Amino acid sequence: MGPPTILGRRKMPKRTVVLVDGQNFKKNLQTFAFRTAPDQRAFRLDEKHFDWGKFFRAMIAKFDAATGVEHQLLRVYWYAADTITPFISEPRRAADIARDCRLRNPSLSPDDVMRLAETWYRRERDNFIRAREDVYEQLQRRYDFLEFKFVGQYDVRPFVPYLIERDPSGRVTYLGTRQGEKGVDVGIATDMIAKLPFYDVAILVSGDADFIPAVKHVKDHLRWVYQFSVAKGVPPRINYLSPWLKSITDLFGFFDERELLRDYLIRLDTTNRWTIKPDPYIPEAVMEVIDRRVAELEAQRN
Repeated sequence: MGPPTILGRRKMPKRTVVLVDGQNFKKNLQTFAFRTAPDQRAFRLDEKHFDWGKFFRAMIAKFDAATGVEHQLLRVYWYAADTITPFISEPRRAADIARDCRLRNPSLSPDDVMRLAETWYRRERDNFIRAREDVYEQLQRRYDFLEFKFVGQYDVRPFVPYLIERDPSGRVTYLGTRQGEKGVDVGIATDMIAKLPFYDVAILVSGDADFIPAVKHVKDHLRWVYQFSVAKGVPPRINYLSPWLKSITDLFGFFDERELLRDYLIRLDTTNRWTIKPDPYIPEAVMEVIDRRVAELEAQRN
């Protein structure tokens, strides 16, 4: 259901803000993974591989067409965690993990566990910092309508092992647990409510059911809330990746997989130069696999 018809002859543009739940959206994007060979590691898409100028302009155009009302995009707020949990040494947990490992392969001492847990944590911390400096800051400079907002914390648990295994060479792989971002959804909900006087339409790029109270509050104050998602497949065989708010928002929009891969990835232009060069860019071999997937989806639509 779209927004109510605007009274009067002149339809004023609706002041519109977009709020992106960064972690939720990244997980959706990384669902699109491509292998150039069966034994190769999958190449996963993420934020740096898309032309967000085209993406958000097309999103707004979809809602214009669906409602017959012009939406004036004021800003896109993209939310990500501000900090990562600090490393805290846990000798008792390390001893428990080592004791469990004695019953299976690999056998580890408490000191081994401490070293492996700290190494994993430092790698996670470095990746967290690199994403903020090398990805988010570059995107912030590239798109003047986009603002990254850093709230909450990225919660990792070095002493809650997700995987411990030893390969034939004797090398041990140790992975802690990524709990995910905490407090980011609260930051988004707070902004939705605090900015109420300054917008007519809020577009949520998320499917998190935690936003339901905030959505209801905004609607109770006579503002409209839309939801936007991406999807696997094409109609009628389609799987929306964030469908959980559809029933309470005023309008739902999406890009299907064909649209997403065909229209919004950063590609080489006809002069064989990158219009916007992501770092790292999508390898040519991966792009060939993507284009075969697009052709397959086009055939399904026909």
